[in-house]
Amino acid sequence: MLLGVNPYVAAVVTIFVVLALYITISIVSGNRRLKLLENDCDPEAFMDEMEKLKEKTSGKNPKRIALFDINIAAALIALGEFEEAKNVLLSIDESLLSRRNESLLAYTINLIGCCYGLGDIENAEKLFETRIPVLSPVTKRMTAAVKMLIAVRFFRLGRFDESREHFEKLWKEKLSTKSRLEVLFHLARLDELEGNVDAALKKYRKVAEKGNKLWIAVKAREKCEQLESR
Repeated sequence: MLLGVNPYVAAVVTIFVVLALYITISIVSGNRRLKLLENDCDPEAFMDEMEKLKEKTSGKNPKRIALFDINIAAALIALGEFEEAKNVLLSIDESLLSRRNESLLAYTINLIGCCYGLGDIENAEKLFETRIPVLSPVTKRMTAAVKMLIAVRFFRLGRFDESREHFEKLWKEKLSTKSRLEVLFHLARLDELEGNVDAALKKYRKVAEKGNKLWIAVKAREKCEQLESR
């Protein structure tokens, strides 16, 4: 209005500016929280943030709470707490999830990951074969998550050559610190299975050094001790 614009136009412009600022703040805030998990490899801090958001939202927006629970499950998986993560996921009402915002895909990937982590290959395979083909990823992040799931699946099925092929392809892509360390950890396991102890040890050391509170970092430290004592 100070610029002499029609009051109606000024009101519309103001609304758009406010919305743009709100969206920008939300994205920055979301990226900051996600960085705790994906870059800092601190699933505990990320989970604390999700719990706080969930508490603030409690009783107001069931769909948002479902998304927070998916993130909480992801943090628990990163900590190696597969049973607890599975319980969190199974408590979610799937009708609150959507294909469009990829929440149903994220939920499914996490649930399959829990099953593989618990050694429940049969249920993991059922979920993979019935759901993944009909849940196409849209964003780069979720596309990478599906690729990671496929590589892990081959590993769990004992199809090690195919698993290595997929992990090596993933390694060449732009990944978060957490995802890159997950790839490195599985490549170390493949090296160890093939009897290439030196190559495995080198990779385990890097995961142990950079993985902070991730369960794979804890496991990598154990592996380093075992292999170095041989």
